[in-house]
Amino acid sequence: MRLLIPAALVLALAACDPKPAPAPGPAPAGAPAALDQALGEMTGFVRFCSIEYAAAVRDGQIVDRQEWDEAVEMGLKPAERAWKRLEPRLRGIDPAAADEVNARMAGLRKLVDAKADPVEVGTVSASIAEALLAHIAGGVPPQLLGTIAALTAADADCKGEIVSGGYRIGLATYAPRAIGSYDPAGAWTAWPKDGATHLLAVTVREQGTKRALGATKVTATFGGRAIELRPVWGEYLFYGANVALPEGDFKLAVDIQPPRMCRHADAMAMHLESARAEFPVSRRGAEVTVNASKPAPHNADYRIGQDVEQALAESLVRMEAGEYVLGFIAEGPEPIWCWEGDTLKGLEPGDGDTHHLEIALMERGSHRMVMGATVVLEMKNRTTGLVRRIPMHDLLSEFSHYGNTVKLEPGGWAVTVHVAPPAFGQFGEGRFRAPVSAAIEWDGKVAGE
Repeated sequence: MRLLIPAALVLALAACDPKPAPAPGPAPAGAPAALDQALGEMTGFVRFCSIEYAAAVRDGQIVDRQEWDEAVEMGLKPAERAWKRLEPRLRGIDPAAADEVNARMAGLRKLVDAKADPVEVGTVSASIAEALLAHIAGGVPPQLLGTIAALTAADADCKGEIVSGGYRIGLATYAPRAIGSYDPAGAWTAWPKDGATHLLAVTVREQGTKRALGATKVTATFGGRAIELRPVWGEYLFYGANVALPEGDFKLAVDIQPPRMCRHADAMAMHLESARAEFPVSRRGAEVTVNASKPAPHNADYRIGQDVEQALAESLVRMEAGEYVLGFIAEGPEPIWCWEGDTLKGLEPGDGDTHHLEIALMERGSHRMVMGATVVLEMKNRTTGLVRRIPMHDLLSEFSHYGNTVKLEPGGWAVTVHVAPPAFGQFGEGRFRAPVSAAIEWDGKVAGE
């Protein structure tokens, strides 16, 4: 596996709507990381406003109040507050660019207030994002670099990819590696390696977006043997094991089970069935070749890292805890679908349910989405002293997160987020070892209240 990701590949994948990232402006070479971070956050708010607005307004009317509230309260207003802080800094670097963003932000506010055509709002939002990105080193928000680098590495390592059942199933091999994982008690266990000729790695990703899929059972069959591959957290998420591959030409079949994650409505049309990919493989000693195509591009209307931007924009509170970045999200009640045996069953909001609570869980530093953890909220009402303990479902949606729909009493809440780490394989000890807890203060309100 490579240690260095070519900068040209990273930038090529960081398309904006879906044009290539704009060339850096006059300041990026010396721009401090904090400014890049702030510009990236504002870019995310502006883009989020556009996405939610498109679902909220039709023909000058609000057709979805929740989407409208999120577009304004979690997109436009945070962008305006961010710009108030950023304008003096950008003006000191590039006065003309500051004037341009200032005018476009005012224009965006007028369009939203007038409930203008979502296409107009999207066009102005994209122009603001482009102007901001021009003053970020490399034209890529720092929050997205880890996700882009992971996708780039997965594509570069892939010896062949087959699309089956809406999954991108990719195959890579390396020299055998020492891999281990922690058990729930924090004890490290080394995975088998003796007798292995190669480390076999299978990536499982969404067809259109190339987002990695977790909570999936993956089995590789070759030479009359079936081997279950386990999730490994490396430069990118893959399913792997040290194996003894047969010499010569053979078929390697990969069977994928649907991700055992609960779903929001937007994820109910995908990844519901099993899939299989059969790879013609040739091994000559350490060299392995695969007769399959290299990964094709993602959908042109999807921007790599869009899920991370949305998770960060929706978060009422963001904080770092242990090896994670946590985002706390509160919305109105909504249905989810969870597995019951081999069937997804709908869980409609019950009488009196008041909120849908979510935790976006990302790796600290890279902001890569972390799936497969166990997340529980412990909540104490500041007025009544009532304590609630809420287990969170691992949820598949526009961004992977943990959530549940609940009934909560009015008032502010002291929230403690408990995270038990996922049982990922790793190439060395240290990460995802021990549970982490983080304290959050929440006023009990959602966007628009």
